[in-house]
Amino acid sequence: MMRLFAFCCAFICLNCFASEVNWHDFAQLPTVEQPQISPDGTKIAVIYNTPEGPTVSVAPFPSLDFSILATLKLGRDRVDSVSWSGNRYIIISASSPQWLDGEFFRVSRLYAFDVEKKEGKELTQRKFTQKSWYEYQTFNIVSILKNDEEHILVSTYDDMDRGYSVFKVNIPTGKYNKIQNNEHDISYWSADKQGVVRLGVAYDKKDELITRTIWYRDKAQNELKKLYTRTLGKGVTFNVIGITEAGDKAYILSDRETGKESLWLFDIVSGEFEKLLYNNPDYDVGGGLVNSQGEIIGVYYSDDFSRKYYFDPKDSAQETSLAQLLKSEHVSIVSRSEDKTKILVIKQEDNHPSTYFYFDLANKKGGLWISEYPSLTRIAFPHVQNYSFKASDGKTISGYLTLPDEVQSPPLIVVPHGGPHSRDYKYFNPELQYLVANGYAVLQVNFRGSSGFGSAFENAGYFQWGKAMQQDVYDAMDWAIQTGKVSKNKACILGKSYGGYVAMTASFQQPERFDCIVSVAGISDLEDMVLNEDYHGMYTGHIVNLSNPDEVKALAQVSAINYTDKIQSPMLLFHGTNDTRVHYSQSENLYDKAKHRKDIEYVEIKNGTHFFDNPQSQQIYYKKLTDFLDKYLH
Repeated sequence: MMRLFAFCCAFICLNCFASEVNWHDFAQLPTVEQPQISPDGTKIAVIYNTPEGPTVSVAPFPSLDFSILATLKLGRDRVDSVSWSGNRYIIISASSPQWLDGEFFRVSRLYAFDVEKKEGKELTQRKFTQKSWYEYQTFNIVSILKNDEEHILVSTYDDMDRGYSVFKVNIPTGKYNKIQNNEHDISYWSADKQGVVRLGVAYDKKDELITRTIWYRDKAQNELKKLYTRTLGKGVTFNVIGITEAGDKAYILSDRETGKESLWLFDIVSGEFEKLLYNNPDYDVGGGLVNSQGEIIGVYYSDDFSRKYYFDPKDSAQETSLAQLLKSEHVSIVSRSEDKTKILVIKQEDNHPSTYFYFDLANKKGGLWISEYPSLTRIAFPHVQNYSFKASDGKTISGYLTLPDEVQSPPLIVVPHGGPHSRDYKYFNPELQYLVANGYAVLQVNFRGSSGFGSAFENAGYFQWGKAMQQDVYDAMDWAIQTGKVSKNKACILGKSYGGYVAMTASFQQPERFDCIVSVAGISDLEDMVLNEDYHGMYTGHIVNLSNPDEVKALAQVSAINYTDKIQSPMLLFHGTNDTRVHYSQSENLYDKAKHRKDIEYVEIKNGTHFFDNPQSQQIYYKKLTDFLDKYLH
């Protein structure tokens, strides 16, 4: 064990008084992620990011006296989740990229740490480790059992079933006992808090159409039965996020009747929707709220920030009262003890790093716990401004514009988000604020196809790569220029993932629009990507109809790899070699084809992931980006 209290205090104090902005202060991961209070409220488990790599640590509530339980391999491992099993065990889900058949994909493993004995181990068994494919085998948490701290439910591949089966795992011994066979090629399982496997989700593909079938068990001794089958992209949506205490009804997210993802109560016995529980007229419900005991306690949606709807009005009243104490509308409960008296909340603003606060209601105490970015807390950042306008075809598009203080007509950086079926929010974004602090205006666009604004708006982006979704970005830039708030003559586009595709595509569709192009993990060859079977599924089904060869071939018309002769502006490409979402060849191949004729640079980040989620990747990215923008946009 290693005590980090002195280190943490030094880090916080020495960096909070930065007198000028430099990229080193921004090229950091959040100090902490996913803090979880133990059920009895005595301890906090957390992902604590250090220069040496991410760690899983534990501290007495509410101190910063972190003890490191595990340090992950820098540049390779990623902690995906941290959970308590009772008050004694911390369960960690961590993943790493593995290379197979020319591609990287992520493999998840589970670890348990006994905070009493101060011991940890991987939750696996010899019958798995002896298999030749073990290095590619993933282990997923199905349920943390509320009333049984020494066991959890885990799904992993079982060669007897040729699929992912469910096992009850003894944490102290590591023994696996299979409790659920996989007879229906189910990919995802869920169980109730008593450990009864209730739901399974299976996918099937036929004639390029993907169906999603939900299987359900009403009693522990009964067989699974089909609950609902839907062809993806057709009809109303149907996603189970939980079941009632009695087990005879399900909480469903569906866009039926409302056009927005809404919360419905579904009667399993009759197979009918019973009633609408909650909907927002403007935004989709994003998912369920789950407490530390694995129970669903509400749902959330997002306007500019995340908003919550609790089933129990007392939970809502508690969060509201804490927000009033902190004098902010944007306060959310992150974790609570089982008796709801020990609480961590996060206060989020658009112009200040997110900050965690603790409350000990029993002892009437509270205060600051830690900031996500301590080195940025004393810097005055500008507010992020909302906007909306009518695109060239009349559709309403919204987004955010952030302007540097006391800069007239600043150069514009257009930042289309990734996904594409995701969206931008108003939360503090260190990279955005870094760009603004250097004198640039930043334009974010929730183009058609963005999620969260209803099914019709998202569906409007299907099959529109390089077309209507792309045009929305151009129209947003034109709108920003027409306001007179930004430069008419200097602009760059910077995108990641799908946003990188938008940047690459802009480079040849409208080569005179931007003075420079930056793509991070972008896609230069759509046809190559959709023909790669590893990407087949709902994602590619929204890009093109794979059963139509002519439509697939037409993707060449919206792929930068085929138009390098039209690219005029300087281009900077980033890609990590361990990217499991977009293969780095998408950037490498574009560079190889264009490098002899264009001002183009390719930065290949060794061991970099899709999200550059380690300090080294961040430092390389910020340094190269800063030099590039200084050269071509100032």
